[in-house]
Order: sequence, then structure tokens, then C-alpha cells
Amino acid sequence: METYQKMMNSLAYQLLLLMLKWLEVSEDELNWKLSMSQDALLLNSFPPCPDPKSTIGLAPHTDSLLITVLHQSHEGLQIFRDGFRWVTVSPIEGALVVNLGNLMDILSNGKFSGILHRAFVNQIRHMISVAYFCYPPIDSQVAPFAKSECPIYSSLTVKEYLEIRAKHMEDALSVIRIK
Repeated sequence: METYQKMMNSLAYQLLLLMLKWLEVSEDELNWKLSMSQDALLLNSFPPCPDPKSTIGLAPHTDSLLITVLHQSHEGLQIFRDGFRWVTVSPIEGALVVNLGNLMDILSNGKFSGILHRAFVNQIRHMISVAYFCYPPIDSQVAPFAKSECPIYSSLTVKEYLEIRAKHMEDALSVIRIK
């Protein structure tokens, strides 16, 4: 597990660098260093269910942090598309799914937004997923890197955002949006 976590950390770091480059942000402009980012690994088990229509694997949500790198053993991930329908994300052998979180939405000033997603169970297969989460240190300041435009989110610490998220759930970004 430790080797897997190190590999995911390296991948997440490279993805963050690419996104920051696209946003024209240098690593030096961060008030926290990417190499000091925190991480966590979450193993999920979704056993077969005799009545999957009456069971939720994982309720609809967006991810709170910067990046989530997900491996799923079988179908079970769905994303909410076009504002009205759930679409199954079929696993591709050897591929990983990358979800962007709310902190990335804040940093990118809304350019890199997360997507509403959920996990569902089925009658036949036991699904296992491994989610790797990457985020800045809890006391780090997070603010939009908006050089040529007005920021759409208030600046706050990761801890403050997570407290707002715990209280307001999916409405947390709306709470910190600058009116």
C-alpha cells in the first residue's frame, strides 16, 4: 500500500503542476509547497446487494480537496452529466479516474470544477475502489489564482473550508462565492 500511495502522490503532483502551468501559476507563487501537500488513501468495499435499487453505495457528492485519483475494480462510479442524468463510468483496465475537488475549483477561480458523482452497488459483483486524495496542509491559505480577472471565491484556509463544507455540504462553494 505504501508503494501505491507514493506512486499516486507522484502522479497527483504531476497533474497539479500541469494544471498550475495552464493557469500560469508558478510553484513559487504557492504559499504552500506542492511537495508539502498532504494525502490520504481510502479503500471502499461495495459487496453485492440483492436489491441495488434500494441501496446507495456512496451518496452523490463532489470531492472537497484538490485531486482524487480513483481505481475501481468494476462498474460502480456514476457522474451527473448535463444537469439531468447519471452516466456510468466504466473502468478501463490499467486506467485511473481523476476527479477534481472543490479546493481546485477555488484555486482555479472556477476553471477546474469538480463533478457530482456517486457510487452504486449491483446484485452480482463485489466492487472495490481505492481513492487517493491530495490536499494542501490544513492551515494553508487557499485563494483563486486570478491574475487578470476578479476572484469569484473568498480566500480561506483549508481548515476553514472543511468546516464550511461540513456545515453546508454541497452548498459550501456557494457560501464562499463572492457576490
